Amino acid sequence: MPATFLFITPDESLGDTLMIGGARAHHLARVRRVAAGEQLRAVLPDGRVLRAEVMKVTASAVTARILAEEPPAGVSPCRITLCQAVLKGEKMELVVQKASELGAHALAPLFAARSVPRWTAAQARERAERWSRIAEASAEQCERSIPLRVLPPAPLPGPPPEGLALLLHEREGHALPEIAAAHPRLDAVTLYVGPEGGWTDEEAALLRAAGARPIHLGGRVLRAETASIAAVTLAQYLWGDLA
Repeated sequence: MPATFLFITPDESLGDTLMIGGARAHHLARVRRVAAGEQLRAVLPDGRVLRAEVMKVTASAVTARILAEEPPAGVSPCRITLCQAVLKGEKMELVVQKASELGAHALAPLFAARSVPRWTAAQARERAERWSRIAEASAEQCERSIPLRVLPPAPLPGPPPEGLALLLHEREGHALPEIAAAHPRLDAVTLYVGPEGGWTDEEAALLRAAGARPIHLGGRVLRAETASIAAVTLAQYLWGDLA
């Protein structure tokens, strides 16, 4: 049986023992139904993975003996930052989940002219906290020890791009294979994906002025959430670790 993968806090690692309590213990005991003798892969906040053997399970605590320390898991050699114009409700949550599964390093939500959601500062913080929880749950599911980093929503042009900056545009730019031919290896790439309805001409000009190169994903117009997932997938295949 595969080892159960989960995140823990530093105070749950005591010497050569794990003492997992609270909601995590309840989930292990009642949902995952772990038993003595099974193995865990417990992840500390710095990404280190502790392989441990379960010694005792109760409704309120799980005790395990640490067997070995492993390096961070599921970390791509290419740091992909997805700068995503804020989408409506479940579409944004889908993008967060899939960007996490595909190994993106960070997600920077951007307020664009055609973004439908309009939030107060407090509402924006609440959304970012929810997206971070979704990213952590996704990281446990896909066994990546460093979760997708979700930045606070911000106006354009957003944070400074890391590595090669690429602006998804439905009407202009190079195809991604052309970009990959000119840049066969990249340590970092930043992808800008617009909202429903796309970027305005002014926004596209602003992002180009910030250093982003226009690209397209073929002759079909994709929904915003589809474009994001496709772009991260292709970037991970071209420069990361997607086989």
